[in-house]
Amino acid sequence: MSKIIKNTSLYTIGNILPQAVGFFLLPIYTHYLTPSDYGIVSSLQVLTSILGIFFTLAIDRSIYRMYFDHKTEAGKKDFLGTITIALFLISTIVLLLVFIFRSTVGLIYKSIEFYPYYTLAILAAFFSIFQIVPKIYYQVNEKADKFIIISIFQFLINVGFTLWFVIGKLEGALGMLKGALVANIIIAPIVIYISFKSINFRFKYNLFIESLKFSIPMIPSLLSAFVLNLSDRIFIERYFTLTDVGIYSLGYKIAGLIGILASSFLLAYNPIFFELANSDNQIVAKEKIAKYNQTFILIVILISFLITFFSKEAIILLLDAKYKESYKIVPIIAFSYLTIQITGLFNMMIYQNKKSVVLMVIGLSSAGICILMNFILIPVYGAYGAAISTVISFFIVFILSWKYAIKCYYVPIKWKEILSFFIPLTMVIVLFQYIFDMNIIISLSLKILLCVLGILIFYKRYYSEVIAILKKS
Repeated sequence: MSKIIKNTSLYTIGNILPQAVGFFLLPIYTHYLTPSDYGIVSSLQVLTSILGIFFTLAIDRSIYRMYFDHKTEAGKKDFLGTITIALFLISTIVLLLVFIFRSTVGLIYKSIEFYPYYTLAILAAFFSIFQIVPKIYYQVNEKADKFIIISIFQFLINVGFTLWFVIGKLEGALGMLKGALVANIIIAPIVIYISFKSINFRFKYNLFIESLKFSIPMIPSLLSAFVLNLSDRIFIERYFTLTDVGIYSLGYKIAGLIGILASSFLLAYNPIFFELANSDNQIVAKEKIAKYNQTFILIVILISFLITFFSKEAIILLLDAKYKESYKIVPIIAFSYLTIQITGLFNMMIYQNKKSVVLMVIGLSSAGICILMNFILIPVYGAYGAAISTVISFFIVFILSWKYAIKCYYVPIKWKEILSFFIPLTMVIVLFQYIFDMNIIISLSLKILLCVLGILIFYKRYYSEVIAILKKS
């Protein structure tokens, strides 16, 4: 447990520090960017998410599961070298195809020009590929400190150039995209150098095919994740305007803090989970996994509550008035993030049995439902319809993954304890976010008071259990 706490803390610093600075910069960005500009940037993030899947064919995901199958250092370096070369070749081919068929790719958004907007976003996504293997290498070897150094360095360069283009040059959305591209170009030689220290630069066909067999079934799942997470922007842009996309995306971004914080734990936990799941003493292993899972879920619920609880006041007090309506989106998307983070635990249980095809089927089914719900809800309810569609789709993924995880390497979860924690917090959110209408200063003061009281109750109820887990680990 101490290793998880240490690495989670480091990953949290690496993930949260850039995001925290990013959120502190939101008042500046929302002042210099119109909702339409923000809508352009958010929409093109959807495009780069799709390209990220095709640039890699998900072959990088095989490292998490197959790295430890190689028992010698030379075998591990050969494996990483094969993945590195494959990523470069695949991404280069896809990049060329995108520009060859640029007229077709440009049809994704009716109100965004391919030159320069698409071009900058596509090139930024391409140059980010070089960071993948070094980061995963540090992650699977539990070198969280080196992982976050790369992340923070890349972020600082990105912010520096973005501020220059957005504020200094007043280039709006174009400046945001330029900042990302320049940062990825600058860091590419550095991570390439790091890669050469941790890999053998040779390509082994058998390792490539083995990795593809594992990763190819994941592509539909990843595309499904794209549909579940990001396709709503495409629908909103089609039926409404980029301004609507910008307001919705800002609310989505604030709720996304849940994923950022939770992923810090999962980054540290992922290699430890598979190490425990493959250990000889499964009684001890499952006991530890159960404790980690339960602690994680309770913490994510608490994080989701705090972010949602103060989102309205934060948006009104800190951001430009033209983005005010985004606070209504936050609670709905926050619930989606909560369910998908818990689903991540079930996915690890399924991956342990190498049942990636099952996750593909689950993802495709849920993606189909998401598209259907988007067609039904977004034309009528706009951004709210998109948020509700996301909730429904994520919850279906949650249920299906849970049901199948029971048939795999399943570690039980104490749902009664979790619901006793979740339900009261949800009721408080509904009251303050949608029913009570009070002065913002009074509302903020009352919320702080309630939070202090809640933390004291949480401390009294769970402190001894957490300490017991730490002592036994």
